[in-house]
Amino acid sequence: MKKVFIFLLFITHLLASTDSISYFEQKNISKNIDILKEKFIFIDSKKSNFGFNESIFWIKVKVFNNSTIDSKKVLSFPYTLLDYIDIYELKDNKLIKKREMGDLREYVNDGFFSEPSFFVNLQANEKKTFIFKVQTQGSMNIDLKILDYDSYIKDGVIKSQILMFYFGAVLIMLMYNFILYLYIRDKSYLYYIFFHFDYMLFTLAYSGLAFSYFWSSIPFLNNFAVPFFMSIGSTLAVVFAIDFLHIKANSKKIYKPLLMLAYFNVIATILIFILSYRLATLIVTLLSLFSVIVILGSSAYSYYISKNPNAKFFALAWGFLLLGIFTVNAKNLGLLPVNIFTTYAAFIGAFIELTLLSSALAYRYKLQNERIAQKDIALIRQSRHASMGEMIANIAHQWRQPLHRINLSLSVIDSVLQRDEVDKRVIDKKLKSSQENLQYMSNTIEDFTSYFRPDKFKENFRILEIVDNAKILLESRLKNIVIKIVKKNDDLVSGFRNEYLQVVLVILNNAIDNFVEKDIQNREIILSINSNTKYIWLDISDSGGGIKEENLEKVFDPYYTTKFKEMGTGIGLYMAKLLITESMHGELSALNSKDGANFRIKIERGGT
Repeated sequence: MKKVFIFLLFITHLLASTDSISYFEQKNISKNIDILKEKFIFIDSKKSNFGFNESIFWIKVKVFNNSTIDSKKVLSFPYTLLDYIDIYELKDNKLIKKREMGDLREYVNDGFFSEPSFFVNLQANEKKTFIFKVQTQGSMNIDLKILDYDSYIKDGVIKSQILMFYFGAVLIMLMYNFILYLYIRDKSYLYYIFFHFDYMLFTLAYSGLAFSYFWSSIPFLNNFAVPFFMSIGSTLAVVFAIDFLHIKANSKKIYKPLLMLAYFNVIATILIFILSYRLATLIVTLLSLFSVIVILGSSAYSYYISKNPNAKFFALAWGFLLLGIFTVNAKNLGLLPVNIFTTYAAFIGAFIELTLLSSALAYRYKLQNERIAQKDIALIRQSRHASMGEMIANIAHQWRQPLHRINLSLSVIDSVLQRDEVDKRVIDKKLKSSQENLQYMSNTIEDFTSYFRPDKFKENFRILEIVDNAKILLESRLKNIVIKIVKKNDDLVSGFRNEYLQVVLVILNNAIDNFVEKDIQNREIILSINSNTKYIWLDISDSGGGIKEENLEKVFDPYYTTKFKEMGTGIGLYMAKLLITESMHGELSALNSKDGANFRIKIERGGT
């Protein structure tokens, strides 16, 4: 058994690949050298990344086929951003050029994937020696893989699946966030979408996929693509951080530094087209690293100092992405070794960030909706209180005359009772008059009480009923005002009766206030009811001279008013719009007619 084991070990060793890779760094690139006479050093995979380096690197590769059958091997560079790769085969102590590759040449590749690859056919027990001459203006990464053809295909398929999954996820999330942006119009989503679209273009360029599939015949684009998309991404990241964290409002001390950082990134983007590729890429890379540190620091400041609850989600989500960017940049600078993590850190970080930050944006939107709902509730209460004050004033005004009449009746009764002969008919008449006045006062209270009673359920009602109720409630204010009602259709509508009444009262009160403020002599209000197959609407037109054109679009804004401070708060029409559009899913609009303003209240028909 022991002898069998030793024999198997020997066979395994015999068939094992003895491929080797070594390199020579030519620091004086203008000097002609005989590379075959230079001493090569074996490559340590941990030290195959030399950062930004102007030297020419010569890589010697010895490949062996120790088996008794023919085989095919693949020599592949995982790093795609190498400008010039010249491949020579060593035969009879002479170098024979076999292939020219590189991202500053028209795209040529033996392989099926984006990495520069060179196929080597080996017969049984054959060995070959190749020398690669590599030059680049960017980061010099001479990591070279020697793979069996089957292993190359397998690894390539796995990488392709990973990239397909990543880009598919990015596109789905971009569409999702774009739809949200169209719905809520929050600039944060727009900056986020632009950033990730730019980041997707950066990863396409960085992975070599863009050169392979999009501009394979335009290699000079590779001089700008990676640093350009990196710089634009840094700018968008800073702008997104400022907007998402509300830096300008909540963290003013760091707003200007962040704004300056965004401007520096813009300047760096311009320099890409002016400076050499090496210098521009170095500046962009260093500025990108600095932006990573500043943005993360800003999120920490915003959370701990400004007490911004969104900052922790931002820091967590963007921490993964920015860590990936930091890792890639550090690898390009030669600060970190080349391995699976440093190669795909940007992809991993982006995928995690996509998931977390999309959730954070949705959570932020939820919080905004809750704050808006609370604000609306407060405005509704404020509007009700303001209306209550107006109604109480109307009650007082409407009670003044009946109370005066009751007082006169009591005086007459007292006078009659003082006489020797009591006239019962006069007493009965005055008592009846007093009862009528008291009933009128009671009905007034009932009308106002029902107005302040909150609606809980939608119901069917007629607009003319609401108009009649509004006239009763505003009876004291409608003196000397001509009211005309044009009823073209008064079918049932569906909505909240008291909320609809509140809207009509707001518009009528505004018209009355306008008459007083402008001292209009010919005071007329026309109420017209019209309909189509789906909606019934009430037009309320007045002869008050109309609304100034510059104010038409603002009349429904909260706290906007053209009245004197003592005459209004500016929330009446805002609340009216909210009640019609949000509660009853209708429309409330304003425009100028011939003699004045026209407000249209439009809601759906009711059921039969």
